Amino acid sequence: MHKSRILMLAASIAVVSALAGCTSGGGGSPSESGEPATGDPIVVGALSGLTFFPEAPQAVQAVFDDYNAAGGLEGRPIEYTVYDDKTDPAASATAAQDALSSGAVALVGGSSLLDCAVNHTTWEDNGIVSIQGTGVDPYCFATPNIAPTNTGPFFDTFASLYYGSETLGFENICAVMVPDEAASKAAYEQAIAAWGDATGKELAYLDTSLVRGQASYAGNVSNLKSQDCDAIFMNEVGDAVVALLGEASNQGITLPFLVLTSCYSDQFAASAAYGGDIYLPAEWAPYGDTSIEGVEEWAQTMDAHGVPKTSFSQGGYLAAEYFIDILESIDGDITRDSFTAAAKGMSEEIPSPMAQAPYIFGDADFHQPNNTAYPVVLRAGTGTWESLGPVMEGEELGWVYTTVPAGS
Repeated sequence: MHKSRILMLAASIAVVSALAGCTSGGGGSPSESGEPATGDPIVVGALSGLTFFPEAPQAVQAVFDDYNAAGGLEGRPIEYTVYDDKTDPAASATAAQDALSSGAVALVGGSSLLDCAVNHTTWEDNGIVSIQGTGVDPYCFATPNIAPTNTGPFFDTFASLYYGSETLGFENICAVMVPDEAASKAAYEQAIAAWGDATGKELAYLDTSLVRGQASYAGNVSNLKSQDCDAIFMNEVGDAVVALLGEASNQGITLPFLVLTSCYSDQFAASAAYGGDIYLPAEWAPYGDTSIEGVEEWAQTMDAHGVPKTSFSQGGYLAAEYFIDILESIDGDITRDSFTAAAKGMSEEIPSPMAQAPYIFGDADFHQPNNTAYPVVLRAGTGTWESLGPVMEGEELGWVYTTVPAGS
């Protein structure tokens, strides 16, 4: 929690009549008067693939709006701009230049399928750091100027398979996967190998023929039916998983599915009409469990700002909170250089029970501050996620993240 959480709450209460229901969404150092910040703005940016991941930057904006309403940083508001990279490399490179030209002191809450791969050297060359809300491609976890809040799809893959084989007892896990480009393919292979090393197991069947946005999964499902599977793993985003589940239902499959955190939302639960159970490793504390510190506050903030409660909005919320913590630690001018120095100079972790692991940026060749997961299940016919627990600690399970070499 931020060191001035109490001040933030008090300031929010003081201006509630003017804000029509806003609630506190992050700590900070508001102005002594508690009046909305109107000073020289602190410019912050983010690159996101808004088609796939709109909630993370929306959650960041919610936190910053509440922070600004409570006074900002000594009267200075945070000015936040999100650049849609359209999940296109050329558009992503252009968006990166736009973010730099804006004068942004940092990048916060980005969520993209390819931003890190396309732009990590641009961030390094320009001395700017990125606190990703949803790190996806392997360069988010393998380069010095990016430190995501989330565990990422590669640890997710390891954790999903581990829970399936070791806790649920599945002996023949079949997988259908999108390998993407070479670096992601290598990272997924590392994750599967790490699971194999930790458990002595191997996949019973692996289909890597999926492509993003394919029109039909009939052939993939037909091939699965010919295998001796007792569970199916899929590494796609929510909409694609729903589509494959629909085809599986059409062909009479009701096997348990193991998926990734991208499926963890109420929207997915409502749309996944499937006759089997669906398991995933949540990258943050289960968003329905308000007994965990921070979850209820996050949920209230999302509701107040109309942001969907998903794992992605959890990541954006935490990215904004971590940014504010680092921002408040700076003694002197707030610039890109001073923020980067503060982030890379971190020696103390920021505790966050909702993340299940503390956050630190620090000065390192690569960053993966969060490698924990909390298993949840969507049981057939319920439409509601159920927490299973306990927390899975990556290092205790044998997870070792191997960085993916540039150009792989």
